[in-house]
Amino acid sequence: MRTLRLIAEEHITYVPHHVAQHLGLFAEHGLTIDVNYNSGPGGSWLADVLAEGRADIARGGVWIPLMYRGRLEEIRIFAQLCGFNTQVLIARGPQPRFKWSDLYGKKVLLPASSTSQWMFFKGVLREAGIDTGRITFIRDLDESTTNRLWRSGFTDYYLTYSPLAEELLNEGFHVAADFSLMAGEVPWSVYYTAPRVLSERRSDITGFVAALSAAARWMESHTGADIAKLIAPDFKAVSVSVLAASIDRMKSHGTWSPDLRVRPEPFMRYQGMIAAYGLIETPVAYDDIIDTQSL
Repeated sequence: MRTLRLIAEEHITYVPHHVAQHLGLFAEHGLTIDVNYNSGPGGSWLADVLAEGRADIARGGVWIPLMYRGRLEEIRIFAQLCGFNTQVLIARGPQPRFKWSDLYGKKVLLPASSTSQWMFFKGVLREAGIDTGRITFIRDLDESTTNRLWRSGFTDYYLTYSPLAEELLNEGFHVAADFSLMAGEVPWSVYYTAPRVLSERRSDITGFVAALSAAARWMESHTGADIAKLIAPDFKAVSVSVLAASIDRMKSHGTWSPDLRVRPEPFMRYQGMIAAYGLIETPVAYDDIIDTQSL
């Protein structure tokens, strides 16, 4: 077996990786995946760990490879895991006809260390012609604190992920906006590495991608309950029912595509948001940073 060292954010949205692991799909390609989840706040250490040679590949947002390019490290994106932002905007009461302008005059709570979440949210609002200055955003508090504050009645809306979203729905809160449905397609979570790794370990990278693709295809013909039962050992703090509900919601929205391809149009759209936020000067040409040879 050959080992690929992966530095990654730890999150429930990365279900296909866990499925591939539990089905033995990586092993079928002669691979052992050594995962390090110590990725720093918001995944901010991912590229640094790659640069220091402490990992072979990384999993996280596209903004880090783009921000580092031409400044710190040359990094190539070689596969997409999540094609939508899976966040959910939670409200205190029913919101059957929610629109972004409903946020005017309201307070919205976001956990700290959420660069990509805030950047994308702000970009979506601007696309919709929303004046963000008319909305109060609270986004400097630790997630454990924001969870408690929300449940105590603080703010009108709370931007969060699964499985917390499903837990809050079970507690009687409501969905205002599911970003997978309202915010459009975006290369939300990708795998990336240094050009040297792509050159020296191309067959391993190709096998890794093939295993993930097989996992995504397997998921298409299985229910959230089936998938949750398989990967439950990796999420001991989450009940199987909540895990299943989270997977069913994301699966129904097409979060995971078996082709693992970063699509040019959503990629350029997201780059526009990243540039407007100030992390890059101008969008980068698709072929300059996206490697498709392992797909």
